[in-house]
Amino acid sequence: MGDVGVIDDYTEWLAKVDAVGGELAWVTRHKDFPRNTSQRAIPVRRSADQIIQSVLKSKRVQETIKAEAIKRGWTQQAVQAEAEEIIHTMGHRMQMPAVRLVGYAIVSVVKRLFDGIFVNSAQLQRIRELFNSDAVVFMPTHKTYMDFLLMSLLCFDHDIPLPAIAAGMDFMNSKFMGEALRRCGAFFIRRQFGNDQLYWSLFTEYVQTHLINTDHPVEFFVEGTRSRSGKSLYPRYGLLQILVEPFLRCQLYDVIVVPVTINYDKILEESLYAYELLGFPKPKESTSGLLKARHILNKRFGRVYMTFGEPISIRKYFSTSLQRSELACKPELRSEPNLIAVAVM
Repeated sequence: MGDVGVIDDYTEWLAKVDAVGGELAWVTRHKDFPRNTSQRAIPVRRSADQIIQSVLKSKRVQETIKAEAIKRGWTQQAVQAEAEEIIHTMGHRMQMPAVRLVGYAIVSVVKRLFDGIFVNSAQLQRIRELFNSDAVVFMPTHKTYMDFLLMSLLCFDHDIPLPAIAAGMDFMNSKFMGEALRRCGAFFIRRQFGNDQLYWSLFTEYVQTHLINTDHPVEFFVEGTRSRSGKSLYPRYGLLQILVEPFLRCQLYDVIVVPVTINYDKILEESLYAYELLGFPKPKESTSGLLKARHILNKRFGRVYMTFGEPISIRKYFSTSLQRSELACKPELRSEPNLIAVAVM
């Protein structure tokens, strides 16, 4: 592909991969991820098991377990066992060797699919500096399953800590794909929680502990699902409420939200969406389905444009509208996640 291309401050990333010697050379480079020193002088990034154990031992979860045991007429040990099963099913198990292996495969596929991936790299370098002091949340638009793969590739390329990604349980139907995503940072959540207080408690604590302890940035799609029309969907607020709460409770000095717009000349699922509009059910994600989709490797889907927007400081957003000290002790918080979500969109 020749020299690294630039279009109006956008760098063509695939050319950059070629410039460093190809996929293998790119994926095996030494990585220098910034460490947040705002919580401790020598930051320690916890393992996946340590994160899970901290969730299970947290005050929020233990109080919920006691309440659910009384409500259901169960022993606390039985509810504790259910909580352990839920959190182990939910949690990611990010491992750098797996990230490199999957990254190599994905880059090889991406090079066959797209004519170029253009990203505003200078903005990404500025965003990287935020990780020295702040909790960061990525909020990309969502049009295709490629979105979160490209996000992780770009973070890896720019030495940005890889995000813990909120993904639907659908992917767990595919043993190979689900496990690969889990080892690259995906954590799996139900589409609907309903009134399952134990699940809500575990999920809330799991997401918030990543931010408070700066283990990984968190990534989620505020639209909740892929847009079938190419237009942004109206945002959903549940997860955003959970992300804002640690700031409102004075557990974090600030939370930085980074909006990301991802646009495609042509999306991979275009024909699939057409069938859905005709009334055909959405096929379940599975390993066999992934293998059947190999024919797309013979097609080209044009260019991808990834725009990392101006970071939004939750602290500055709320600076004139509320007093955190008045909210910190309230059992339930009602902030303005809807306005933040609309601002991101």
